[in-house]
Amino acid sequence: MYKLSAIYRQAKTSDLGAINRLIEMSVMNWALPKRLKRLAVPVMQYDEVDFDHLDLFVCVRGTEILGVSALDLDYAPSRGLLHGLFVLPIIQGHGIGKQLMQMGFDWAAANQLNTVVMRAERVSISYFQRWGFEQLTDLGPNDYPYQFEKRLHQAAPLALAS
Repeated sequence: MYKLSAIYRQAKTSDLGAINRLIEMSVMNWALPKRLKRLAVPVMQYDEVDFDHLDLFVCVRGTEILGVSALDLDYAPSRGLLHGLFVLPIIQGHGIGKQLMQMGFDWAAANQLNTVVMRAERVSISYFQRWGFEQLTDLGPNDYPYQFEKRLHQAAPLALAS
């Protein structure tokens, strides 16, 4: 893997168009039926109101957004919600998702949270398990079925689970 030269920063509302194009490209690359992908894209995309409730982080190279993550710090007492993590499909596997997750974890810990919850799409379950997320098992019959959590350790780097 080569070192990707990029900048990681908090997203701005002016990034919204590029963020939503990235999300569309990511979702359309999932191994799902075309109709399901088409229906999922608008639900996954963000709008300006989301900036009032979520902390978004982006990976930028030049003027291109390569990845985005969104964190809800008000999900539950001492728990945040990793609302979304998307990386441009052509550049996946170069650590962008890992770095964006770590930024979210650091931000959550700095805001006194000790756990981050993730509602994964079925196609990305193994990715989050590799990074140490544990599947929640005490879910009710109406709860989202693919929920995971990661306990935060102050100042600890994100480590690949074996």
